[in-house]
Amino acid sequence: MERWRKTGLIGVGGCFLLLLIVALGKFLGTESAGRGTHWNSAAIGSACAGIRVQELDPTHAAVIFLYDLDNKTDADYELDKGPNVVIMGRLKPGGTLSSAEQVSLNSAAFVPARNQTRIALEIVHPFNWPAQKDAAAERDFNQLVASDSSNLLGFVLFDQTNRYQIELPAAWPGAEQAFSK
Repeated sequence: MERWRKTGLIGVGGCFLLLLIVALGKFLGTESAGRGTHWNSAAIGSACAGIRVQELDPTHAAVIFLYDLDNKTDADYELDKGPNVVIMGRLKPGGTLSSAEQVSLNSAAFVPARNQTRIALEIVHPFNWPAQKDAAAERDFNQLVASDSSNLLGFVLFDQTNRYQIELPAAWPGAEQAFSK
């Protein structure tokens, strides 16, 4: 009889442990599988606001792409600059995503519910700044911007924290530029 009780207790304990492992595995598996599968691409809209070129130092320039983000939700949205934000270019003609060009968010942004906020994306290049603004300098600026924008349909910003996918189309108004030194 004593032997039967020990076997019974071990059997019940083993079953309980097995059930706990299965339940924990299901919970963790469902959590990670669900988190990585859905991107919300409707919450935040965008419109291109322009392009500008800015001198960083005498041998470097930043091509800055300006966008107005439109928060279509009833909740405030904070876009943080950091490792949880991935920005990729969407290439012509097929829309393939590319991370070949290093694109970064200029600063963090706060987009209140049902409001718009302007953000800036920048790409840094080696560039020898001209001594004066003349026709040759304007050609150089246009060539710099064209090198970044001619093969793009736009950008896509992935906010991994909030699971937002924000399409940033390349509707740059005539590649309008403002040059600042």
